[in-house]
Amino acid sequence: MVRLKSKREKKFMADHNRQRPTAGSRHLPGWSFVLASVVLVLTMVGGAVASASTAATRKAPKIQLPKEPFPGVMVNTTKFKKKPPYTIGFADAALTNSFLVMEYAEFKWGVASEHGLVKPVFTNAEATVTKQIGDIDSLLTQHVNAIILNATDSSALCPSIAKAESQGVPVFVVERAVNCSTYTQFLNDRDDQDGYLQGEFVANRLHGKGNVVVVGGHQGNGATEQEVDAGESVLKQYPGIHILTTIFATYTPSKCEQEMRPVLARYPSIQAIESISGNQGIGCYQAVRQAGRLKTIKAWTGDTANAWMKIVAQTHIASVFTPIPVKVGYYAVIEAVKALEGKPIPKDFIVPKPTITSANVKSFARLSYPTGWWYTGGMPCKYTPYCKK
Repeated sequence: MVRLKSKREKKFMADHNRQRPTAGSRHLPGWSFVLASVVLVLTMVGGAVASASTAATRKAPKIQLPKEPFPGVMVNTTKFKKKPPYTIGFADAALTNSFLVMEYAEFKWGVASEHGLVKPVFTNAEATVTKQIGDIDSLLTQHVNAIILNATDSSALCPSIAKAESQGVPVFVVERAVNCSTYTQFLNDRDDQDGYLQGEFVANRLHGKGNVVVVGGHQGNGATEQEVDAGESVLKQYPGIHILTTIFATYTPSKCEQEMRPVLARYPSIQAIESISGNQGIGCYQAVRQAGRLKTIKAWTGDTANAWMKIVAQTHIASVFTPIPVKVGYYAVIEAVKALEGKPIPKDFIVPKPTITSANVKSFARLSYPTGWWYTGGMPCKYTPYCKK
């Protein structure tokens, strides 16, 4: 069966191919690239800070970023080739925060972009590992052709991934890393690279000296582990920087505010809050504001949650942005269809993301949109939660 593409679809695929990384560009940038990115951010924040930060950077040893597990490796998917339409299951971790809601919307946009070629089946694990294992078994019982997985745990889902693959069902792991390689493709934005950028930004803003609170998401999931570990490994290279504590705020504002209050009470001197998530960061920000200690915080970190971008745009606090593209849900559908068509796909798919700084954040934030919106990379309003219809 040959499917003729419409003009709109041809344009979409052309756009997609233009922004998709090439095999060469999928190699993880070296430390020199990361350092250059940080220096650029600092330059835009302020020349004086950049100068002092560069001096601080020279005092610390260079750190080598880890290599991608499968740099440039292409997967032969001919064994998965089937006639359309395709039934694609999305075994989601939860819908407990706005990022996951937006990622699911991107998944639905991806399905719609295939013009009837895909029949979606969605499951919600409600942040429970045992339920997600059962969800995958249920999807296999329904004879889905492919599974998109947002893993609740970095190790516990590996047997389920292997089971699906052994039954001829390719698994596309999105966003959260797993401690196995039996999946067909991992779609990610390099959480470890984000952690390095966050750590180096904080170290430079503090001139290599100060007290830092690190805020992770869900303790135990791959994204949190990679990003927190990478950020802390950078901070530990600076003898004058002390990590006071690492808390976990489950990517939610209320949890971050709740966890930050006793931290503020316990530590009278805090100079930076390194949060892997802007969505949870707004709760930490509120706790600091209520304690009257905003002026003492010299560095913040966050992502492309609209609430966080709005805070930075309106208050001009110093923050580095490490985007976590919700568009991974969209790309997962597109890549799954390619695999089911028997086309080669990369083992590692790096989701394109913009460079956002305190200087240009207003161009990416939507001040008139609700706080739950995230930068989407072009998803039409009709598919976008929180978008004014």
